Amino acid sequence: MTSDSGEPPLTEAQLPMRIVLGVYLRALRNAAGIQLKDAAFETRTSIAAVSRWERAESPISKRNLETLLHLYQVPRKETEYLLHHLPPQKYKRGQDTTRGLAGRTRYDVWTDLSDEATARYLALLRTADTVVEHCMVIPDGLRTRAYEDAVLRPGLGIDSRDAPDPLPSWLRRLASKQNPQRRTVLVDEGVLVRPVGGYAAMSEQLRHLAHLIRSEKGDGADLTLRVVPTDHFLVVHLFAHPAELTFDGRSVTADWGLFAHYETGSRVALRLSEGLREAAAAAYSREESLTRIEAAASAMESNSPPVHVLKFPRDLGHSFVTRRGRALAAVGSRLE
Repeated sequence: MTSDSGEPPLTEAQLPMRIVLGVYLRALRNAAGIQLKDAAFETRTSIAAVSRWERAESPISKRNLETLLHLYQVPRKETEYLLHHLPPQKYKRGQDTTRGLAGRTRYDVWTDLSDEATARYLALLRTADTVVEHCMVIPDGLRTRAYEDAVLRPGLGIDSRDAPDPLPSWLRRLASKQNPQRRTVLVDEGVLVRPVGGYAAMSEQLRHLAHLIRSEKGDGADLTLRVVPTDHFLVVHLFAHPAELTFDGRSVTADWGLFAHYETGSRVALRLSEGLREAAAAAYSREESLTRIEAAASAMESNSPPVHVLKFPRDLGHSFVTRRGRALAAVGSRLE
């Protein structure tokens, strides 16, 4: 089989933008109710070629990308942004010399700053085959209504990434067609003591998390929720919301701070993957996670967070922030 450039499908680790773009194209097509054969007709290629673009198995040309984005009624400004950042069709990983201790070559990192960056990020989280994520805020899909309203309240500034405004129609349709996925959520223990939305709302949210843990099938095939202790300083603490996402066997690390950031193949991406496994290993067991969440919920109901966790913001917080700052400074100096 060949790509639209006449070259065989790529078999090595794929560039992050190609993975993200493939997910985006598939989400747009499904949301529009357009079949693969129709997309193939518009681009004058085969159904297999369009499918390979969506799975990041073959590179797409600018001409075909522009045709598909027009078919899916993507705004011109967004189309121009994606065309400008698209890696050359003939570019293959490893052509450039590795740069610095980060171990990056050209196109190993893609920072998405477009108008639809948030919607794209959410689409990736919702449609990935597997997700492993570390959270300092209870993430999308696990929130009660009251908690989400509090998180997204204008001016609160906790987690605005989950509220693209206005919400694109294609993402709204995608949200109602979530695929089954293997998802591991590692919630930092400090989350349990922050009464987001008030004590009553937080207690309700924690009870919901406890219900999710009790509902786990035990085979890891659906949702696995664990609490990560605050007395462990881990690699994941150097990132805002680190995650590893897998699509059709292709993995990409992602992070959301002020913007969406994707990376594959570099030493930083590999270290983040290791860091997520490290966090999973450091997490409390299912039973201990459930016990701590239920204790925190009970304490919220009495308007006083549990004593054993209060040590995080009061005693451990300053040293944690200081160590995180020093670590970030050290990493930054190495990567420059």
